[in-house]
Order: sequence, then structure tokens, then C-alpha cells
Amino acid sequence: MTGARTATGSIFDALADAYAATRPGYPEQILLDIERILGRPLAGADVVDVGAGTGIATRLLLRRGARVLPVEPGPDMLARLLAATPGLPAVRGDGEALPLRADAVDLVCYAQAWHWVDVPVAAAEAARVLRGGGVLAVWWNDVDASDARWWQRQQDRLERMSPGYRRDYRTRPYADELRWTGHFEEVVTLTGRWQRRIALEDYLTWQRSKSYVAAIGADLDEYLGAERDSVLRAFPDGIVVEPFRTLLVIARVPARPGSSTPVE
Repeated sequence: MTGARTATGSIFDALADAYAATRPGYPEQILLDIERILGRPLAGADVVDVGAGTGIATRLLLRRGARVLPVEPGPDMLARLLAATPGLPAVRGDGEALPLRADAVDLVCYAQAWHWVDVPVAAAEAARVLRGGGVLAVWWNDVDASDARWWQRQQDRLERMSPGYRRDYRTRPYADELRWTGHFEEVVTLTGRWQRRIALEDYLTWQRSKSYVAAIGADLDEYLGAERDSVLRAFPDGIVVEPFRTLLVIARVPARPGSSTPVE
């Protein structure tokens, strides 16, 4: 996970407390869509959750009955995952060199993490460890508030204060990138919309959990103060209604002779 790695782990290690406290979860529909395209229930499936962070997607998959191996480069992020799911096997690593044998799992997941990888390398690794007919599923929650003045003010502020930040930084042809690797016989893109209600102080902590907000550096307090004022104008009761668009891209590897994804 080239962009997220540091010499000692992950750029998110310093943000782990804020990340664990306020990052949003994911709609259950994601797992239903994965099951439909995988062609089997997740219950009993072997899954690797790459860039697992503090375990938001890991716990969602575990509740669905999957056997999950989290893979995460950051020791502090991984420590919070293990504190929330004691006894769960987990490894430090990343998607460009998965610590797994070939044909090992039914599903490789990247929740909020695929944009950090070298796509040809990570796609080849996913295809290597997947059983025939297995799938790579990558997904993101993106704030869906482009028509809201408070969000536009926030993005203007970020583009001014955070080095290199652009509001469209995750607008990429993810499905085409996976098709172009040649490893997958089918690539499907699905989207959905949902929202959450979050108290202002928690919303500001959620802002702190983002790498591009942390990159503001010495002016972070100025940014958060302006955010507080702007969001309070939009939500004077202090409860932010935050809309999300969830993007899910699922890519299936071909079935292999003598290899199949078991149905339980």
C-alpha cells in the first residue's frame, strides 16, 4: 500500500484514536451484493481484509459469519483492531505482498483502502491468493454533499490549506483499472446512498482522522475552528446530517480447472 506506508507502519497510526472513534461504518447492502456476485454466503467463506485499519469492515464480515484474516501495515491501527476483536488472527502487511499462499481465499476486500495501492501489483496479488471464481471487492464511503454550501466551503478550505489536496482525488476509473490488468473475467460497479447523524464534536474528530486534514500541520487548529463555525451555521443544533455515497467495485477471477469456490 505504497502511499500509506511509513518506515514504521502507516501514516494512519498517528490518527488511530480518532479513526477508531468516529469513522463511519458500511451499509449491510455491500455484503449482500458481494454474496450475490460471489455466488455463495459469506458464512464460512475465507476472507482477507487488506488495509483493515481499526477493523470496521473486519467486524462487519465477522458478523456475517466469514472467517476473516485482517492485514494491516500500521501497528497502532492493528492494535486497536485486536483490542476490539481479541483472539482474532491478524498480520502486519499490505496488499502488494500478501502473506498468503496461492488459491487461499474466497474473497479479498479493501474497505476505504484501494486508492493507496499500486493497482497492477495489488490486483495480481489478489488474483494470486483467490480461489477460482473468487472475487476482489473494493469499496469506499464518500461524502455526498456537493450541493451543500458547508461542504463546498470545507473543500475550498482544504484545497487552500492541505498540500496537494483536490476534492476529486478519488475520482478514478476503478473498474476500468481492474479490467485493464487482465486478471478478472467480470467487473461490476454498484453504488448506494445513506446518511448518518453525528454530533459536532465527533464530526470534528472524524475530520482529524483524515490523512489530508492531518497534512495541514501547524494550521490544523485554524482549519478546525473554521469548520466548527461553518458547520454550526448549517446545523445550528450541533447535529450534522452527513450524506454518503458508497461505491463498490467487485472483480471476479476466472474459475480454474479443479478449483471452485465451495457453497455451504
